[in-house]
Amino acid sequence: MKVHFKASKFILKRAFFVCLFAVLILLTVAASVRYSIPVTGLLNTQATTLNQGWSYEANGDLVELNSLPCRVTLDEENLILVRDIKSAALYPEYVLAIQTRYQSIRVWADETLIYEAAQGEAHALGSIWHFVPTQTWMDASILRIELTRYDQGQDWELTTIYQDHPAAILVTLFCEYLPTVLVFLFCMLFSALLLLALLSMRIRNIQGHSILLALAGFIFLSGLWILLDSKITTMTGGNFAFTYFLSYMVFYLLPLPLLYYFHLMLKPKHNLFLMLIWITAGNAALWMLLHLLGVVSIRNTTISVHLIILSFLIVFVREIFVQKRRQNKPLLFTFWGVLFIFAIAIISIALYYFGLLPPTNSAVLYAWGLLGLIVCLVMDMLGMFGRIWKEKQTVDLYKTLAIVDGMSGLGNRNAYELKLQELIAYPPTELCLILFDIDKMKRINDSYGHHAGDQVIILTASCIREIFGSCGHCYRIGGDEFCVLLTDPCDVRNKLKQFDRLLYSRNQHPFPVEVSHGWKKRSIPPETSITLQDLIRLKKSADALLYRHKYSQVSY
Repeated sequence: MKVHFKASKFILKRAFFVCLFAVLILLTVAASVRYSIPVTGLLNTQATTLNQGWSYEANGDLVELNSLPCRVTLDEENLILVRDIKSAALYPEYVLAIQTRYQSIRVWADETLIYEAAQGEAHALGSIWHFVPTQTWMDASILRIELTRYDQGQDWELTTIYQDHPAAILVTLFCEYLPTVLVFLFCMLFSALLLLALLSMRIRNIQGHSILLALAGFIFLSGLWILLDSKITTMTGGNFAFTYFLSYMVFYLLPLPLLYYFHLMLKPKHNLFLMLIWITAGNAALWMLLHLLGVVSIRNTTISVHLIILSFLIVFVREIFVQKRRQNKPLLFTFWGVLFIFAIAIISIALYYFGLLPPTNSAVLYAWGLLGLIVCLVMDMLGMFGRIWKEKQTVDLYKTLAIVDGMSGLGNRNAYELKLQELIAYPPTELCLILFDIDKMKRINDSYGHHAGDQVIILTASCIREIFGSCGHCYRIGGDEFCVLLTDPCDVRNKLKQFDRLLYSRNQHPFPVEVSHGWKKRSIPPETSITLQDLIRLKKSADALLYRHKYSQVSY
């Protein structure tokens, strides 16, 4: 009846708070309607573009462009965009934002060169946003943008050109790359959570932290590459070359933690995963060194990474089927996750070469594949840790059975001997050994049965634990023999009197239960070692006093 009353009271409390919350919402809405104050917000959330009125030079003639962004078919290495700006609305604080990819750029106001960047193939790295101050060309009538490309594409991909306040342009570009930023933040957060879980496992001495470290490394590198490849980090300036080369280096090293993760998870009998790890690391170092020496351009070396990824896929699929034949539990979800991300990679490459995927962010589709793979990895990882947890519970159970007496709940003979070895290795300053022995145990078993004898043992153990458990280590070392080891100062005589009184008060048997005890204390000077023979002699002294107490009932 009380349980139902408490449950009803709990439900009423929750219902009250829900109703109160609903009433507050209604009052808020009513107040906003009653005192309505309409305001005009920012209607245009996009930066102003300069996409109209452009032409380009072809064979000495001007060809008009309808609007940007667009694609221009022109076989020449140079493209010159021309626009009449005499009637354009210009403000000194505005900037012109132009994006290039593997291109150098020059901007002319009439006949004056007002901006140039990334001159030469070695300097035209990836997609770059260029910001040209409007005040440098306010008095001109014609604006010319000269682009020089260094890739092998047949068409020119022209993107949107913005002309607005720098803050408006930055907000627009940030919104454009917002999905990329969110994926990056998710990867960083997930990596941090994995590292916290790893730290917890290390503290609790749980195996499997290397797997978590490899997974966290892969997710961290994936998020970092997605962010770097978008080039959003360069919109506020800085050394673009560092972002560019770091993006390539992260991309080259991305397979490393994933290979190590599968090596740990699958535990293959061969070393193919480890070989691919060394090949991947060496490949990244080799190409970066050759690029630094001017032998080869880093953007022309991605085929080696594609071959490594293909080799990894072959080795992974082979190992999955080998383990399946051995009736091992393969990484089912991860298998489909890897196939999914490789399918995404193949699709993105195909779309890129067919010109259907914007080249400004080659990691767009990879982000979706990465999220799918992360989900699959986590599902398999949870299954693995579930198995590890069950194995740990089994190990803990066997460990408990090995050192805990099943009947009394005290430490058994094994635990007692392990404690003696610990005392030898780390001698205390004082050691007291107390022995207990149940009187007339055979007569109890013969007269009242072994069940009654077991109950007496349990009663004695519970009294020993209650009196000495907080200050010493309690063991059952024989059928009706118990031992307590004290390493801290303690009033033993008073404790034993408490034990006798507690035993007498808790005895509910029709016969008296009496327990003899004897104890011996030894002080151990600092820097003094003790041996097993010393402990044996100490136990013999306590044993002699116990039997003296048992047969003569002499108080000591």
